[in-house]
Amino acid sequence: MKAIKRYVNIFRGVRLPWISMLVLLIVSVIEVTLGLASVELTASIIDASQSAIDGQRLARYAVNLALTVAATVFETYYGGLVDQKIGAGVRVKIWDKLMRLPLCYYDTESANDLVSRVTSDPGSASTYITVGISCITTVYATVTAFTQLFKFHTGLATWSLLIIPATIGIGAIYSILSYHSSLLGTRASAKTVGYMTEHVHNLRLIRALGTEEYEKNKSRAIFKRQYWTDLYSQSTVGYIAISIQVLGCMSLAISFVAGGKMVADGTLSVGTLIIFYGFSSMVSIHLSNLFMAFGSIIGANGTLKKVSQLLEQADETGGGQAVDGEEDIVLENVSFAYKDVPVLSDISCRLPRGKVTAIVGTNGAGKSTVLKLLERMYKPDGGRVLFGDRDVEDYSLDSWRRALAIVAQDTPLMSGTVRENLTYGLDREIGEEELEKAARLANAYDFVMETPGGFDAEVGPGGSNFSGGQRQCLAIARAVLRSPRYLLLDEATSNLDAKCEDQVSTALDHLMEGRTTVMIAHSFRATLAADQVIVMDNGHIVGMGTPEELLRTNAYYQTFARRGEKEAV
Repeated sequence: MKAIKRYVNIFRGVRLPWISMLVLLIVSVIEVTLGLASVELTASIIDASQSAIDGQRLARYAVNLALTVAATVFETYYGGLVDQKIGAGVRVKIWDKLMRLPLCYYDTESANDLVSRVTSDPGSASTYITVGISCITTVYATVTAFTQLFKFHTGLATWSLLIIPATIGIGAIYSILSYHSSLLGTRASAKTVGYMTEHVHNLRLIRALGTEEYEKNKSRAIFKRQYWTDLYSQSTVGYIAISIQVLGCMSLAISFVAGGKMVADGTLSVGTLIIFYGFSSMVSIHLSNLFMAFGSIIGANGTLKKVSQLLEQADETGGGQAVDGEEDIVLENVSFAYKDVPVLSDISCRLPRGKVTAIVGTNGAGKSTVLKLLERMYKPDGGRVLFGDRDVEDYSLDSWRRALAIVAQDTPLMSGTVRENLTYGLDREIGEEELEKAARLANAYDFVMETPGGFDAEVGPGGSNFSGGQRQCLAIARAVLRSPRYLLLDEATSNLDAKCEDQVSTALDHLMEGRTTVMIAHSFRATLAADQVIVMDNGHIVGMGTPEELLRTNAYYQTFARRGEKEAV
């Protein structure tokens, strides 16, 4: 019962196509009814043809056949329509959910698995609805066919009941096979897609390091697993196809072994035998469809298990009042761990408004984690982050993040135009003059204008048609347009050559004017403009003060300064 409730939750909030579903049900019932009528017409024509050809019956049969074809076409169309509409609705729901999940959820889930949740898994969700409709029509067809069987001949109909236990056994085995096939197929597909996505993106690295042969051997193991999974899936399909043939043979044997003797004795007409065989065949086919439907549902359970688990995750909480004005940001006895691995341990500091605070320290010291806590991408495991004298959790998450702008070490660009990238996330119209001003402040105007199309130039995948320095300048221009109160810089000038670093640093100087800034600095020169420098080591704050004070008192900062002077030379 709990499992059923879990899967029903997948459809909660999804706008189901009730009219299309009703039409599909009606058309399916009509198609089954026409099929049953077709059996009786066939038998009556055969019986009547022994004396003369009945043109009226033939005409009725032709009309019935035409209507059956039309009903089948409509059933196929509306079945596909319902399937696609439900799949699209569930896909939107999953994507909306992913947008609301806290960042910590993505630390434990593969990106490729999440892509699969959105792209392929919603197709399994529609199985519940379409199979449900199929079950209704199948039950209707089976009950009607059995009623007709007993109406025509009780003895033969009793023998035909043997099809039911045989179908149940076949359906049970198919359900088990289908579940495992679906589960294994989803995992294998995600593994293959993940491998291909990562390695196609890194083909240059593979070629540069000469690891083609290694990757060939590695890929063979992944593709072999995909091969066996696909083969297992095909075997499942083959099993049910063979089973349907077996049930058909049973129906044939019951009809013509037992019924043939009755025809020979003169107690049963050929037409009645044909009717009996037709209804018996329909029973076996619809019972097969019924248990195939159950197998499909069980198979979908394997695929949708992860989807339901994703939808059950708690959303990122973000209610509260709007951020108004500027205050000092205070970290008070803050501790944090990634997956039980301590990263920050009881750190306390004040980030004064209107000032520039630089954070330096060893790799893994927890510098970037501080910025993530300031962005509220994570919550502290202990302690508090305060805005003035109030906990930041008292403020609306949307309002808080709109008060911030971050320029990271590697800021990716989205697909679309340069203009769309610069205005991404803004809820107001940006005029040409304001756009140009922001680009000039960020030292991006000249190279954007040199690009064919200017602000309307298409951006390559990940911004591949721009250099690292140019991408950083575009990120700075985007931050300028946000007009943030607080600026977070996560090693924004690292991995750039000297010329690009100077260009980006100049743009950052313009951006930092009059704004509260927290920067993770990788160079000594960058810290000299700071009003306060925080030195971190192994999740602790081991020094805090002005650059001049730390040059006198902090050993790490002294070493940091000497290294910076050597690099400058």
